[in-house]
Amino acid sequence: MRQALTMLSAISAGALSLAVSGAGANGSPYSPGLVDGWDGVRAGSGDVRYVTIGTARSTLVAAIRVRGGRVLRTRMLHGFYGIPIVTYDGTTGGVSGNGRRVVVSSYGPLPGNAGTTRFVVLSTKTLKPHRLVELSGAWSYDAISPDGKTLYLVEHLSAGPNPRYRVRVFDLDRGRLLPNAIVDRLEKEEVMGGQPATRASSPDGRWAYTLYARAKGEPFVHALDTARRAAFCIDLPLRLTEVKQMGLQLGLEQGELSVRNGGATVAVVDTRTFAVRS
Repeated sequence: MRQALTMLSAISAGALSLAVSGAGANGSPYSPGLVDGWDGVRAGSGDVRYVTIGTARSTLVAAIRVRGGRVLRTRMLHGFYGIPIVTYDGTTGGVSGNGRRVVVSSYGPLPGNAGTTRFVVLSTKTLKPHRLVELSGAWSYDAISPDGKTLYLVEHLSAGPNPRYRVRVFDLDRGRLLPNAIVDRLEKEEVMGGQPATRASSPDGRWAYTLYARAKGEPFVHALDTARRAAFCIDLPLRLTEVKQMGLQLGLEQGELSVRNGGATVAVVDTRTFAVRS
């Protein structure tokens, strides 16, 4: 522990400068990528953040108290891993709703190329690895269930301005990838297209609402129920050029998901019926 803390102090300045460039140009042409150092990801309680700091051959994972910056726990992992970035506005993810699991990820190959992508699921209490997931091809983290038993991954099929992908489920208790993709129960489309622009999540981690931009066609919200392994795609009657300025604001008391462009609300989604009003 003392050796790890010494290493953390010695390399943190360099890692932070790396993270500033890494968050904007993270080396991933098909997903938002990973962040190394910088702010990492906060637990749902907001009092602890998890940060990775890469070295030449290994990665230091640290749990840091937000108030005061005290390092609570550390763990060294062989190879390079980072905190997953889930949308292009820099939103990070990886902590389960119950706060017991945190996920770090490696980079994978380009879609269609040989190679593997690795994910390590850690116990937040000890930072001891709970499960190593290694998959052939190009993958990225999407979400984790509130109980930390189900991992949702994006399987990237193609890159470019309108990338193609599908959402898959990995059962962490059984240690296996489920054969079928998560699809909208109405549209029945397994393969989707678009780029994740921004995300809002429910406080318990059950729902992940992601706004996707598409090169052609209307943007849409992908509503993922991480507890029931179900998804719903909600088309938005908005101009594509507006998406870069948009954000999602979740109003749980009213059961509404507000889509905002700057200071103005341009669409509202009913989170119970998924009906949209402008």
